[in-house]
Amino acid sequence: MSTSTIAETKNNLSAILASLVDGSEVEHVIRNRDVPVAIIVPYGVRPGAPRRFGIAKDDGLDIDWETFDAMDDEIAEMFGLR
Repeated sequence: MSTSTIAETKNNLSAILASLVDGSEVEHVIRNRDVPVAIIVPYGVRPGAPRRFGIAKDDGLDIDWETFDAMDDEIAEMFGLR
């Protein structure tokens, strides 16, 4: 993930877009006085799309986050949560 200020983004927009298109960056954050205000992502990326997990992101491993975050009954009982 790369970041830039609004002015830097205006001056380097072509290079920022090129890095997103060629895959060397997956997102670019635009800041206004060190406060993130926007994220630029490649067109094919949609909010809610399966996220790539850590080092496996280039291995085609899609994580089903609902299943990943679901509490296992046996583990919940071990910790007294159910």
